[in-house]
Amino acid sequence: MNLEDVRAFVAVIDSGSIGHAARRLALTQPAVSRRIQRLEEVLGVTLLDRDSKPAKATRAGEAAYRRCVAVLRAADALARDSRSATAAGPLRVGLTLALSEAVLAPAIEAVRTRCPAVALRLTTECSGALRRQLADGQLDAAVVMAKNDRPLDGPHAKKLGTERVLVVVPKDSPLEDRVGVAALAGQTFVINPDGCGFRAQLDRALAVHGAAVEVMAETWGASLQLALIARGLGIGLIPEGILAASPWRDAVRVVTVEDFSPGLDAWMLTAGPLGPFEAAVEAIAGSARAFLTENLATAEPA
Repeated sequence: MNLEDVRAFVAVIDSGSIGHAARRLALTQPAVSRRIQRLEEVLGVTLLDRDSKPAKATRAGEAAYRRCVAVLRAADALARDSRSATAAGPLRVGLTLALSEAVLAPAIEAVRTRCPAVALRLTTECSGALRRQLADGQLDAAVVMAKNDRPLDGPHAKKLGTERVLVVVPKDSPLEDRVGVAALAGQTFVINPDGCGFRAQLDRALAVHGAAVEVMAETWGASLQLALIARGLGIGLIPEGILAASPWRDAVRVVTVEDFSPGLDAWMLTAGPLGPFEAAVEAIAGSARAFLTENLATAEPA
């Protein structure tokens, strides 16, 4: 079995087409097709449903895909373990959207400073999608969020800290400075789309009072949300550290909700030992840890 044939098959499934896979692998489409045909001959099964657009695996192909991902992961790990102590080459890391605005740039700068030979491929996505990509071998490591009461077990999971958010309203909002969560019923929110853990916590808190989150705007990015809140378009959930540095901070106001204190834990997950890439992964983890520590410090009363 040729490892490059395996890589071509995985690339087609991951990208959704032979054309996209060819660009990713710097090959022609016929070359990718030939590699998949060779792999099918070796395995004795049909891997792709060639009538499907985009490209989809057959039932046998789905089972083979999972094993192929494991094979590529093991081959990559072997190659890394065989290299010198100096990390070089691509490192694929995912960063949860919940932290990307505050951590993306510092993480890239930290890796460039500490590990300049590493070709960092940093992507942002929801935590659930990142965990699936890590399990499928598409990522080497990922920073994800999880509920405080559901720690992520395993030798390759490290807790980085806890992110908490504030309820932020326009400066002239009629809401009092201290309320109960029931007072948020009927308010319109500028908030992250579904899939955000903080929004899920708000959903549950309001459901207890027979209410639902009323959405004015759904968008990722606390800075954009703050701009909309400052213009009186709704209220939102904003990390304290981002609020403190925002040019909109004087146009909004923080409301203390006595029975609602949303928080999520951030974790660094890796697919396994990363050898010389550990320093780069730790640089990214350190950037997230620094933001969360600063966020917690500013949230504590003086």
